[in-house]
Amino acid sequence: MPTFFASTAKGIEGLLFEELKTLGATSVRETRAGVYFEGDIQTAYRVCLWSRIANSVYLPLLNFIAKDGDELYREVMKLDWLEHMASDGSFRIDVDGKHTTINHPHFIGQRIKDAIVDQIRDKLGKRPNIQSERPDIVLHAYVKGDEFTLNLDLSGESLHRRGYRQEVGRAPLKETLAAAVLIRAGWPEELKKPEPVLFDPMCGTGTLLIEAALMAYDMAPGLQRPYYGFLGWRQHRKSIWQELLNEAKARAEAGIQASKALIYGSDIDRVTVAKAESNIRRAGLFNYIRVEQDDATKLDAAVVDTGLIVLNPPYGERMDLTEDELSQLFREFGENLKLHYGFWQVAIFTGNPDSVKSIGMRPHKIYKLFNGLLDCELLKFEVKTESFKREESFQNRFVRQAKLLQEQGLSEHAMGIVNRLTKNEKHMRSWRKRDAIQCYRLYDADIPEYAAAIDIYENFVHIQEYQAGKDIDPKVAHQHLVEIVAATQQFTKANWDHIFVKQRLRQKGESQYEKLDQKEEFHIIHEGAAKFWVNFSDYLDTGLFLDHRLMRQKVAEASIGKTLLNLFAYTCSASVHAALLGARMVTSVDMSRTYIDWGKRNFLLNDIPLNKHEFTQADCMQWLETETDKFDVIFIDPPSFSNSKRMDGTFDVQRDHVKLIQMAVKLLKPKGKIFFSNNLRSFKMDYEALQPLNIQDISKTSLSPDFVRRPNIHHGFEITL
Repeated sequence: MPTFFASTAKGIEGLLFEELKTLGATSVRETRAGVYFEGDIQTAYRVCLWSRIANSVYLPLLNFIAKDGDELYREVMKLDWLEHMASDGSFRIDVDGKHTTINHPHFIGQRIKDAIVDQIRDKLGKRPNIQSERPDIVLHAYVKGDEFTLNLDLSGESLHRRGYRQEVGRAPLKETLAAAVLIRAGWPEELKKPEPVLFDPMCGTGTLLIEAALMAYDMAPGLQRPYYGFLGWRQHRKSIWQELLNEAKARAEAGIQASKALIYGSDIDRVTVAKAESNIRRAGLFNYIRVEQDDATKLDAAVVDTGLIVLNPPYGERMDLTEDELSQLFREFGENLKLHYGFWQVAIFTGNPDSVKSIGMRPHKIYKLFNGLLDCELLKFEVKTESFKREESFQNRFVRQAKLLQEQGLSEHAMGIVNRLTKNEKHMRSWRKRDAIQCYRLYDADIPEYAAAIDIYENFVHIQEYQAGKDIDPKVAHQHLVEIVAATQQFTKANWDHIFVKQRLRQKGESQYEKLDQKEEFHIIHEGAAKFWVNFSDYLDTGLFLDHRLMRQKVAEASIGKTLLNLFAYTCSASVHAALLGARMVTSVDMSRTYIDWGKRNFLLNDIPLNKHEFTQADCMQWLETETDKFDVIFIDPPSFSNSKRMDGTFDVQRDHVKLIQMAVKLLKPKGKIFFSNNLRSFKMDYEALQPLNIQDISKTSLSPDFVRRPNIHHGFEITL
């Protein structure tokens, strides 16, 4: 049974995975930007016709290694191309990926074309023609390194082109992405109700409305498409395709009769409403979708008690709105929802999530999606009193008060902080330039009464206030933190929404890993050749321990060409560095599924294949008791203390480090090396209990200039047999 590949946008591979299973695909396997599946040709046709979120469906024809254009030509010649196209037919070649030595995709396409044309001309004296628009067949060449996969593109052109949309707005939402937004928004669940309702108050040219109707009335999204890549294919099974079309038409007729869905929308612009009506009419849904001109911030009472609101509102670059204008739009829209749409579900898909915060409600779910190359979010709300924002957050309170302090003018004490930051930055400037350091600690309670750590993550600032002593007046401590925030912004010139403020209390157990918020806002930062996802709002720690920068470097350099075991791996930052530097295989173990998944995302961000490395969610102490594989390098960075519900008993690094190291030594190859570190300020290595191991204290050499002010911030050791 052949294997096919269905491509899709990043972030919705999981949705496509589930959809393909419902369409009869087997051996379904999710990967980046697509899903592999098996099935007969009828299954592939059904996916082309019924998939709402796939972009293309590929049938692999050839897979081979070619180091140059001549070898590429010879490999392509091995396939009998007359089995796939007529001698006087037409074809097109699309090329994706990057070759080791061939720098131009056009040259790759040219050599493939030459091989096909030459083969057919030599056999029959005729040659097929290149045709860019809707040829008989479309070939898709994917290249990675020296490896080529040559596919037949059964879809021919992107499946988002349903055939109904000719009228578009300034920033059209692809039909496939619109369908994914609706699924994430909860439209399939709404459709299970006797009388489902969907309303788009900023409907634009109607894409969300039409896709919602296609789902509601069981209409195949590809039913109106006039062109598929398999229609001119010599192996096309016309009878199977016609049978699928007839079935889809019958299901659409039955769906319209059975469904009682109410689908309607509005837009403030009259011309845009006219375009929406034109698209809806072309989709054959004019009698089933109602649109009208209206202002989303001034809507009347809802026509029914409850339903689902889904919208793709304007972004700044889409409608030339300023940040303030966008915030005002959402503020007024939110007030309208609270007034007229109580207990409705709301899903907002936006490329400007910061402006949506003005809506005055807390989202209960946030999904990360991509609109082309633009990072977007789908925020889900329920219009009820419990979700309305009533209390000002810790973060917002300090930012607001710091802004006010700046307007009034910084005090002499606050200016002292600015001067200290200036001095620290100057002191570290040459080091940062030499080592290309973009993320570093700028300040660490250098002025004792201003007890906070200030970390710079490229364009972001992360401020953590240390817990004040019992003899410190809470009001004084609060004012000091306000002054720190104001002084830091004045010195760094960072955007206010790029400054994050937290209070670092003394942690017990795994409270340091508990969520502080539910924003799910991740940002990409760089450390050397690596990139990492960090989160400044949801957790006490960001996902990257800056004080372990040099320790990560030591581990990575020791792992070149070797196997690495990373215990208590957290977000796998050391694993990423090691893999990038050439570790043969990296095994990462952590108790938290959240952090293991975070680590996988870090690997994918750096284009490191997951299948070449191992990720295990487990209690590291229990895992060590049963593991038998040996490793060249082992990195151990345990917490100071943990009493997680996912483990038996507790872990105390001072009490348990001897047992932990002894168990790790059993997995170490004869010439291997262990790196052990922790952040317990009072930690003492038990050298006597660990004899005859060779243990070197490398704490000083593993601290970079931004942390030497606090030398006991972590302890580092290098251990050999």
